[in-house]
Amino acid sequence: MSESQFGTNSIRKRKRVLYEGTDVIREGMPVAYNYDTTSNILGINTGVTPQVKSITTTEGGSNEGKFQRVELCTVANAAFFAGVVAGTSFDGLTGTGNTWLDIYEANGSIVPVRTDKSITQKDKLYLEAGQQTVVNDSSAMPCIGVAVETIDRSSVNGTILAKVNAVVACDVIDSVTATSRTAVQLPTDAIWKNFNLKELRDNPFSGALVEADFRRGSDFPANIFEAAASIITMNTEEAGALSLLGSVDNESCEIQYPCPIVSSAGKKWAFEGRMKVNTVTGDDLGFFFGLMAASANLSGALIDDNGAATADVDNVGFQSFHADTTGVDAVYTNSGDTPIVHDADVKAMTINTYFTVGMYFDGTDIQIYVDGVNTADPILAADIIAGGDDFPQASVLVPTLATLNGAAEDDTLIVDWFIFASEG
Repeated sequence: MSESQFGTNSIRKRKRVLYEGTDVIREGMPVAYNYDTTSNILGINTGVTPQVKSITTTEGGSNEGKFQRVELCTVANAAFFAGVVAGTSFDGLTGTGNTWLDIYEANGSIVPVRTDKSITQKDKLYLEAGQQTVVNDSSAMPCIGVAVETIDRSSVNGTILAKVNAVVACDVIDSVTATSRTAVQLPTDAIWKNFNLKELRDNPFSGALVEADFRRGSDFPANIFEAAASIITMNTEEAGALSLLGSVDNESCEIQYPCPIVSSAGKKWAFEGRMKVNTVTGDDLGFFFGLMAASANLSGALIDDNGAATADVDNVGFQSFHADTTGVDAVYTNSGDTPIVHDADVKAMTINTYFTVGMYFDGTDIQIYVDGVNTADPILAADIIAGGDDFPQASVLVPTLATLNGAAEDDTLIVDWFIFASEG
C-alpha cells in the first residue's frame, strides 16, 4: 500500500547537497549549483582513464561537484538555481564551507521560501543576487516561483509558501529574447501582474488588449497615416522594430489601434512601451504615445504643426515637445481645455538609447512608470474629477502613436514593443 499523502505536498522532493557558504543558514533560502567548480566530493576523477581518486577534476571531466555543491544565488549562477533549504533542522547553523544540508528541489512543488518583503498571493518571486531571500519586484534576476499566500515579512524576514520552479539556462536566454533584452527592457511586472492577460487574449469580450512585439513578428498596424516624405515601416536594422520616419518639417507619422479604452470608469487600464529616438536636438522630433480620441481618417493632425501640443482632443499619455525634445512629459488633455503637463521630463532621452514608459490606472489614481520604476508622482483621483474639467474623464480613447518633424531631416521614433489593456 502506498503511503498516504493527505495533508502534504506529494511532489516535493528533498535532496542532500554540500553548502559551500560560511554564513548563517536559513530555512527557505535559495541556493544554486556551483556549476563551474572543479572540486570533487566523492574523490573520483572521471576525466582520466583509468579513473582515479583525485581532489579536483579538470573542466570537462564530469565532475560530480557540479550537481552536489551549492552556494548563494548570484547573477552568474542564477540559471543553475537548485532549490531552497528544507526544514528547520539547519536553520541558524553557521556554514563551514562544507556543510551537508537538505534542499527542496525546484520541481514545481509548494514549499517554504525565505523573503524580506510584503507578499501577496500570486506575486512573482525573483532571486536576489547574493541574498538569502527572494523579492516580489522584477529585477535582472530570474523568476523562480509564485507566492501562494499573503503575508508581510518586511519587518522581520521569514518564510512564505510558494510554488517553486526550476530555472533552465535556455529558459533564461529565451526570456531575454534574441534581441538581448534584459528584465528592465521587458514589460514591467508591477503593472501587468494586475491583469489577467491570458483571459484577455483568450476572451476578447472580457476587456481590451493590444500587444505588439515587433521583433517577434507582430502584425503591422492597420490604421496609419504617412505624410508625403514620411514612412512607417519595419526597420530591418532593428531586427523588425517599428520605425516612424519623417523627413520634412511639419510632416507626421500616425498610428491608431481600434481597441477602445475608457480613460477612467473604475475599471483598471494600463499601457507601456519601449522606444528610442535618433535625435534630441531642439525642434527636430516631437511625438505622442498613449491614449487619444479616435480619428476615423488620420490626416497628420494629431500633433499641432509647431509641436507645442496635441490636437484639441481627449488624450492621456507621454509627449515630447519641439521646445524640449530631450525630455518626455506625462500629459493629459480634456478637449476644449488647456493641455496639462502633469510631470515634465519624466524621462531624459539619449539618442539611440531605448527606454520604457507606462501608465497604470488602478481604479483610483494613475501610476506613472519610467524604465520599470514608479515615479511616485501619480495623476491623482483629484485630477480625474467627474465632468473632466482638465482630465478626459470617462472618455473612450484608443492606443495612439504619433510623430511630427520639426526639421527637414530624417528623424525617427523606433518602437520595440508596447501593450495596452483594459478590464471589461
